[in-house]
Parts: sequence; structure tokens; C-alpha cells
Amino acid sequence: MVKEKVGRSIHFPGIKPVAELVVRECGGLPLPIDNVARTFRKGRNVSLWRDALNNLRRWENTQGMDEVLEFLRFCYDNLDSDAKKVCFLYGALYPEEYDNYIDYLLECWRAEGFIPDADESIHDKNAFRDAHDKGHAILDDLINVSMLESSEKRKCVKMNKVFRDMTLKISSQIGSKFLAKPCEGLEELPNHEEWKQANRISSMDNELCNLPEALDCCDLLMLLLQRNKNLCIIPEFFFQSMYSLRVLDLHGTSIESLPSSSNLIELPNTDRKTLFVSLEEFSVIIDSSKQSRDKIVEAVTTEVASLEKLTSLQFCFPKVDCLEIFVTSPAWKKVSCLTFQFAVGDHASTCFQILKSFDYPSYNRQTLVNSEGVNPVISKVLMETHAFALINHKGASRLSDFGIENMDNMLVCLLERCDEIETNINGDVITKGVLECLEELLINNVQKLESIWQILR
Repeated sequence: MVKEKVGRSIHFPGIKPVAELVVRECGGLPLPIDNVARTFRKGRNVSLWRDALNNLRRWENTQGMDEVLEFLRFCYDNLDSDAKKVCFLYGALYPEEYDNYIDYLLECWRAEGFIPDADESIHDKNAFRDAHDKGHAILDDLINVSMLESSEKRKCVKMNKVFRDMTLKISSQIGSKFLAKPCEGLEELPNHEEWKQANRISSMDNELCNLPEALDCCDLLMLLLQRNKNLCIIPEFFFQSMYSLRVLDLHGTSIESLPSSSNLIELPNTDRKTLFVSLEEFSVIIDSSKQSRDKIVEAVTTEVASLEKLTSLQFCFPKVDCLEIFVTSPAWKKVSCLTFQFAVGDHASTCFQILKSFDYPSYNRQTLVNSEGVNPVISKVLMETHAFALINHKGASRLSDFGIENMDNMLVCLLERCDEIETNINGDVITKGVLECLEELLINNVQKLESIWQILR
């Protein structure tokens, strides 16, 4: 394993004998061996290997599981930046072997301030995306040294049980006060003394029905309550002391509104209308079964369109008219700095998952569902789209009806249940190369499809 991970460096003078001693100190445990080998795969200096050996020998008197945990502590101590260390510790807030969406994780890291933004002077070049890229670099490094694992699910990572146990132990030692009780069947939050001392609380995937009237936790930075499906109401003064809160996740609960007194909604001496002017990332998914949905979305779209610094938007538009409100706004004029995921038409909120399954984490996606005809607004957005899905669409016999000239950036295309589509491209009107960037074309249940490229000459 060591030879495979380290590569040619193992043959440099003096390294192989020390590497053999390192393996012996690891007790034959694959995970520490793999981690150490990956860490020093570019190390041609025998001094680095000797230092690693000395660090490992510090734990030679530990036994059993403590021995494993201390070896893993060595892996943690060997991370070369504080950012990587704190991002790694973050994984303990989620259940063991939990498939965590990479984009979600990076959003949390950035909100907590673990990933420094790009310099404000280059905001127009998309500081948000720059920070996102830095987060991916940290994540890749943690995966490369086996401290996080790529999941079988695309775009997900996970932490195994042993590393999670070690992470909770380290967090208590260095003052990062985690209260991590996910997936434990809890019907109420832990006792007052536990959450009063915590700066991050995870009670996701439990059976919570009620919350305390107030939480006395002014140092709380993160609160995860997602997927407590029986949780319906937040007490009026629940958030009152949470002045430092940076991450709050309530999705998958039955909560429909935040308390009016919440400092998450209104800040002292702040005009509520200007509160979100600096908002950079926004996700809006509204249940399509709501009768007042169209009016809600239209109003929200108008507000979102006024966000001057928006760089990432996920939005379900019930009809093209709502999309047009945004596309004709000043926010769309800065589209070169915007990453978007749009779903247009009468659909379920799960439609975003259709294109999320592809390995294009920060690319623009547009899904058109249960719609009719060819609207120029769709074609306009298509010019900036990397992944496009056309589902159960009427009134178009060719994909190229949306304007083949608008598809120069398209990497992925999905056609599904489009009963009137007979061909993808009408070759008679093509005078130059088309779909030159296309990497994946998926066609599912398109019954009248006769050809991909049609030439009638």
C-alpha cells in the first residue's frame, strides 16, 4: 500500500527504511497507513519521514480503540492549514456515513467563515465562486488523505464512524463545543446546560415536536434541525439570544414561518426592505400544491430581482412569465457572475435532482417541465445554460426549435416524455458546428423520435 500511495519517492535515499518503521508504528492499520503514505507521497526529504515517525511514537503506549483514535489524531495534526482542520471537524455534526451534498457543505463552510472570500476589489469577477473553488480545493485535499470519503452518490462525501468519533474527541479538546445528536430519536432538545455551552448544535433527523421557549446561547454559530418532520412551530423568542448564528437549517420540517420577533428577519435600526441587499446566495422552492403559489412566486421573484450582489440562485418558477421578471432585471445583466439552477413549469420540487445527478457542481442548469411552445425567454436563458432538461414538453418537434445558436455552452441535455419531438437537430439550416461542447445526451421515452440529426435535402 505504501509503495502504491507514495510512488517514486519511496526509492529516494534513506526513505524506504524509515517508511517501513512508520508502517510498523501504524500497527498494520490500513487507514493510518493510507493517510501517512498519501501525506508524504511527494516528500523526498527523509527528515519529513523521521518527524512523522517521531510523532507516531508519541502514542506507542495507548491501547485498543484509544490507539486507533490517537493514530487518527496524528492524521489530523498533520493537516497543513487551520482551514482544513476546522472543515474536517465539521463532519462530526452529521451522522456517521452520512451522504453530505458537496455544494451544501461548501455553503456551510463559507457561511461560517472557514473559506476566505476573494478580495472585495474583484467582486465583479465573482468572489463567491472564487471562495467556492477554494472550498473544493480543501475538500479534495481531505479526500486525498482519506479523512473524508467520496460517496457512492454523486456529488456527496461522507465521514466514517472511526473518524467521526475521533473528531468529536478532538473538538472537545480544542474548545470547539459541538452538541452533535443527529439520528438519535430525540423528541426534545438536550438539557439546558448542554446547549448553553455549545457553539454548534446538530439535532437533525430526530423526532422533535417542540422547541424551548428560548435558548440562552449567544455563542451559537450553527443550528441543524432539518428533517424533524413533526416540528411545526418556533416559539416567539426562540432566536432572541442567537446573535452569532450563521447557519440555520430547517428544511424537511413542518415549519411554515419564523417568529415575527426573530432577529433573523429584522435587525435593530435596519430597514427590512434593505436587509438582504448584500445577499449572494438564495434558494427558493415552493410547494406546487399551494393554491396561492403563483402570486407568492411572482412577489418573491420581484424581490429577488432587486438583489444587486446575487451570485447563486436556485428557483422554481411556476410559469415562464415569472422567469421573465428575473431575466429582464438588473440582476440578470450580471449573469456572467451568476450561477443558477432554474426549474420552469408545473412540477414537483424534486425536479432539481434530475440534473444534480451529473458531476457539474457549479454549472448553470435549466429544467423545463410540463410546458408548451418555444418562448424567447427560455432561449435567452439557454444561452447561459450548461445542463438542460426538457421534460413532458408540448409544441416543439425539434430541440433546435429553441435556437441551436443558443446551445453553444451546453454540456448535458436530457429529453424525457416529449411526445412531439421527432428529431433533435434540423440539419438543413445549419451552416457551422453545433453542440460542440455537448458531453452527454440522454433520451428517455420520446416515442416519436426518428433521428438525432435530420437532413431533408
